[in-house]
Amino acid sequence: MTMNRYSARFEMMGTFIDLVVHHQNGEQLIKEAYVQLKDYATRFTVNQADSELMRVNQSAGIAPVVVAPDLFELIKLGQCYSEDIRTPFNIAIGPVVKTWRIGFQAATVPSQELIHEKLALVDPTQIMLNEQEHSVFLRQTGMEIDLGAIAKGYFADQVKQRLIDAGVTSGFISLGGNVLTIGHSPNNPHQAWNVGIQNPLSQRGDVIRVVPLQGMSMVTSGINERFFESNGQRYHHLLDGKTGMPIATDIASLTVVSKRSVDGEIWSTAGFLPSAVQSIRYLNAIEGIEAVAISLQGEVMTTNGFIGHERATDSVK
Repeated sequence: MTMNRYSARFEMMGTFIDLVVHHQNGEQLIKEAYVQLKDYATRFTVNQADSELMRVNQSAGIAPVVVAPDLFELIKLGQCYSEDIRTPFNIAIGPVVKTWRIGFQAATVPSQELIHEKLALVDPTQIMLNEQEHSVFLRQTGMEIDLGAIAKGYFADQVKQRLIDAGVTSGFISLGGNVLTIGHSPNNPHQAWNVGIQNPLSQRGDVIRVVPLQGMSMVTSGINERFFESNGQRYHHLLDGKTGMPIATDIASLTVVSKRSVDGEIWSTAGFLPSAVQSIRYLNAIEGIEAVAISLQGEVMTTNGFIGHERATDSVK
């Protein structure tokens, strides 16, 4: 018996979202997923002054704020990974992000004095969590949590779980650079969803690897996604909480394949180390994580267990 195929594309959270569901009730399920994502986007954003997350930020140095259990759990997960000083992942980076405004028209290169001032507020150990009350307290005035490096993966996981609970056995969720699959595409004889990795050094649509996903997630972070130019220099949006500057690296893009999309989100940022070689070596040691790093020189490096099919050549120079 063939299942009905339903699909939708809409714009939200500054990106395009694509949903594909094979289910007799697919149209209704997609509508429910839209409402679910809209709720997350409204509550977890730092770009709306009245969001649930911004209530926490606005009370920094003043008082704890009780938040919904899902937001509490995500902040707790983010803090756990932020405290590993070996990686650039840091949910307390909000003050630095707000200073640069990369991705917005007001993007600017801040003075070193201002960066230095903001770096004093980028300390994830100053996020106080109360498990009993589900409250969050930022100990220093001016601190801000920014969940931009983790939220979309969490949202995708929650949408997937809801679809599975509704009986979906074949589906595809794409939130910009985050792809999450349920089962496999009914049209694919190899029983997978084939998802392409963009060549970060070329024009859009130029796919360097095709990854067969079955029930897995794939997340890509790259320095070519959001950036601006000033005085002939390009500044990308992946900021380093130690320097307050865009991460200095020879990685052009990093793609992570994992079971949960939230893990892919975390490691596609945490793995943005000074070099692609370091990144792959580091990610090789993490269970359940496979990755592809493409360097600025066009070299393609993968972790030992990565499965993907080349499109052209192993070099994208």
